[in-house]
Amino acid sequence: MDMQDIGQPSVAHLNEAQLTNELRQALRQTLFSSGRRISPRRMNQVGQDMAAAFLKFLVTEDEETAHTYGQYLAREGLGHRAVLSMTEALRRSCRENGNGADLPSAAGLYVNSLLEGYMTRREAYLLQEQARTQHAFLRAREQQEQ
Repeated sequence: MDMQDIGQPSVAHLNEAQLTNELRQALRQTLFSSGRRISPRRMNQVGQDMAAAFLKFLVTEDEETAHTYGQYLAREGLGHRAVLSMTEALRRSCRENGNGADLPSAAGLYVNSLLEGYMTRREAYLLQEQARTQHAFLRAREQQEQ
């Protein structure tokens, strides 16, 4: 399916407030699986931001922006479970509220791009942590040998 087939009419079938609420609930259920503590106010904002980003994606069809947003979620410290739960809530909402529109298809493209961005940033973070750990280990071993 081509993104041009999805287009702006799909936006009319989604209730932004309902989508935001579903994303917030998904994030709340996985609050403690995130790498860092996220305040309840911040959780609400992340849910609202993700809903707005998806609705914008339905209009712009910009997969790179979804990829960048996934990287942002990783930098914010959201854990795998939280991100997967939110993306599943997004997909479910699109399936249930699609009304014959191509919302599930658009959600699939959005989620794939978002997850690629998230994984790219998490991988970069893990590589940085490995390098820091190795450097600290080598320093400690060097000091011990002296």
